[in-house]
Amino acid sequence: MIMRFLPSSSPLISSSSTASSICNVKPSIIQFPHTATIPTSQTAKRLLALKYLSSSRIKSTRDHEFDIMDDNVNVEEEVNKYRSKRRQPPDSRTATRWVIESIEKILQQQQQQQQRRRLQQEEEQGDGDKLLQILYRISKVRSKEEAQILENELIHMRVEEKFSWDVQERVLKVASMAGFVKVSLQMLDSMLGVTTSTKVSQTHTMDENVDVPVYIPSSMAYISVLNRLRKWNRVDLMRDILEKLSNACKRKEGQQMLHVVALNTYLAALCGDQSQSVIMNDEMKSYEFIQEAISLLETGVATERYSLSNPDVMSFNTVLNAVAIRRNETMMEHVMQLMQEQGVLPDVVTYNAMLKAAPTADAKILILDKILNSTDLDLVPDRYTIEMVLVPLVKQGRIATVMRMLQSFCSYDHQKSQYSLQNAFSTFLLALVKDGEIDAARAIFDRFLLSPSLEQSDSTMDFVSMAQGERDGTKIQLVLLKPITRHFNALFEGYRNLNDPYKYSHMTTSSSVSPREHARNLFHHMRAMNVSPDSFTLTLLMSMQNSTEEITETWNDIMDISDFILQPPVFHSLITAYGKVGDASSACYVFNKMILIDCLSHASNSWCVLLSALSKASSSNSREIIQCNTCSGNDLKIDMMNVNEKPFRGKDLVDLVDGYTFPQAAKIILDLMSSSYSKGYKDIIPRPNSQAYCSVASALSHMDGVGPGLAMGMFKNATVNGQRVDGRFLNAIIRCYGDNITSAVDAWKNEFRPTVLNSFTEEIDRSSRNFQKSRVYKNLVASYHGLIYVAGRAYRPDIALRLVYAMRKEGVEPTEAALNTYNSGARERKDDIAKVKLHGQYENLLLVECAKYDSKDKRRQADQRIRIIL
Repeated sequence: MIMRFLPSSSPLISSSSTASSICNVKPSIIQFPHTATIPTSQTAKRLLALKYLSSSRIKSTRDHEFDIMDDNVNVEEEVNKYRSKRRQPPDSRTATRWVIESIEKILQQQQQQQQRRRLQQEEEQGDGDKLLQILYRISKVRSKEEAQILENELIHMRVEEKFSWDVQERVLKVASMAGFVKVSLQMLDSMLGVTTSTKVSQTHTMDENVDVPVYIPSSMAYISVLNRLRKWNRVDLMRDILEKLSNACKRKEGQQMLHVVALNTYLAALCGDQSQSVIMNDEMKSYEFIQEAISLLETGVATERYSLSNPDVMSFNTVLNAVAIRRNETMMEHVMQLMQEQGVLPDVVTYNAMLKAAPTADAKILILDKILNSTDLDLVPDRYTIEMVLVPLVKQGRIATVMRMLQSFCSYDHQKSQYSLQNAFSTFLLALVKDGEIDAARAIFDRFLLSPSLEQSDSTMDFVSMAQGERDGTKIQLVLLKPITRHFNALFEGYRNLNDPYKYSHMTTSSSVSPREHARNLFHHMRAMNVSPDSFTLTLLMSMQNSTEEITETWNDIMDISDFILQPPVFHSLITAYGKVGDASSACYVFNKMILIDCLSHASNSWCVLLSALSKASSSNSREIIQCNTCSGNDLKIDMMNVNEKPFRGKDLVDLVDGYTFPQAAKIILDLMSSSYSKGYKDIIPRPNSQAYCSVASALSHMDGVGPGLAMGMFKNATVNGQRVDGRFLNAIIRCYGDNITSAVDAWKNEFRPTVLNSFTEEIDRSSRNFQKSRVYKNLVASYHGLIYVAGRAYRPDIALRLVYAMRKEGVEPTEAALNTYNSGARERKDDIAKVKLHGQYENLLLVECAKYDSKDKRRQADQRIRIIL
């Protein structure tokens, strides 16, 4: 055996004592250099060679070899051949100087080592400071460009090479939270011992034959990465990360399991947005994701595939909610069966998913009864449960159940803040109002939110009587919450809908008090409880007033107790309310105030709001004159700070429209909008759009003596200005012809109809159902209704009948709306118009053509005539 000398500085041979500890030999066997006898033991020879190799007096070289297997070899002599010669000092002074020089040399070496360590520490400290600086800048990033710069700086830092695992996993979480997916995946791959390319989307590979360090970061780190990818809807990258984490877990001794939150995050990404639009756009992909999510819930699948922990109740709830949105009963039953097989107990979120998927109100009641009858004390209805079962319970008359459930909701969790309870009750009230149960909403408000000192509604008393009359007779002790503005607004919206029975026919009430009176009393309660109204409160109350005096009074009352800033929508509601009651003078007065205090909205076009109000006022009285100086608007409380000068060459809007009728004022404003750029008013007045033309045409249609020339002039002006002609505008233009049906039909044939047909370039099959959904169809219907209206004013049912036949040739099916349009025009015809011959027979034929036979139509049950159905 040949022994090769190693340098004395080698880490394998540090001292003679280390060499002795390597070889477990008794000291009595070893002969040290003072003896000439070399032991024959091979182990002792090796030990002696190592002893001399570790001596500082032996030259360090790797080229010296000798055979220690030969028993005749004297190891001491062989070693001494390569030992440096010892100098003999000539005197004591020289010896002292040599010692001092050796000390100096040692000190220099130590200083160099310390300096190298200090430079290394400074470099590490500098990298740490630089890293912290980048991370703090990431926390304050404001733009995408700045974020991109910081991500590049973080990549160049090479965090995975310079810092410990603890630092790396925390940097990983910061990077993923900031959206730095590239650097996040790069750091995660480095921790897991995965070789990866610089491209994030490229497939990653792991060489299991190479012994690379593997570090599985904490669950907070890799879950943060999964959450970021979930927000970006990158299911493919999430699946890739789970596979790499699983491989790393299997390589570790004692297979480690990934946290169940990772499973829930991946399931949430698979379920994703299950809205109807997403399902329709990519039905196949959505269905595959749902199937994969369900498969991960099966016993052992998640553990075998991704080393994930067993699914918990949140895992099942995530999938159940997605399935509930799809209304797939088969999937729902399968997931519930898996949940039962694995012994996972359902919670309230599970039942909420079942309620969401319940097809009928009775099914929802059965699910609620399971919750209420459960022995699990922690299983109680939450706000989402109550919201979904509130209407079914009210419709079944289980008022006591509703009251007790709300009472339990308020008292069950004492940690609920007042704010969360108030928001929940806002949701409950809106759900009832939306479904038309205004009396139930008012009863809940009176019993839970209204002060006991204030008067309750008469409908509330009926609800309390129904609750007391239920079987169990349990006494209901209610909890009083502090009301907020949204509670009052929900009821105001319900009473507003109830005040318009034609638009909201599903709204019912047992109260003998009118909706307007209920709203007025509720507003007084609002003032008594020191609840400040907002702009939506004002808008709702404005829409319920029936006279100009009530509008002004309500506005002033709200201004007395509110401090919200007067924005354009607030003024819009006031102008619309004045137009609804026919007070165009006050509408113009308020709009003039908006101009003077610079409160116009170009986004919603405040000028169109004024024109719409003038159109509504014209429908009630088109001959009334605008008199802004004596109108009710002068009594309004409006803050006139920062008043601008009169913008229209020393005049304001009141000066321009005062003394004109409502339709004339609308035409003046339209002309002002058309010439705004030429007269330098473009900063105040926008160009007219299709809505402006439509409103003015509608206002002029109520005015006598408009004539075909003015109507055709407005039509050509709109087309020249690039406005798309739609059905509403054509309907209003045609109505401007009054009772001149001949000119209206000629204009339709020569001008209006070609414009409607040429405004859409796409070819549409008029026999298909898609034609009925197209804009061409809607515009044709509106235009023909305008012509039939003019025929009604002219007392020409024969022409109306011909128009109905023309509609059929166009592919437009006449309905009762056409008949009602004719009757509307007939009610406004002049008394001196002569009847056409056989007008009664023509009107009967018009009725037959427009009123289709329907066996479910109760109005036709007493009809004795024979109807021929072709």
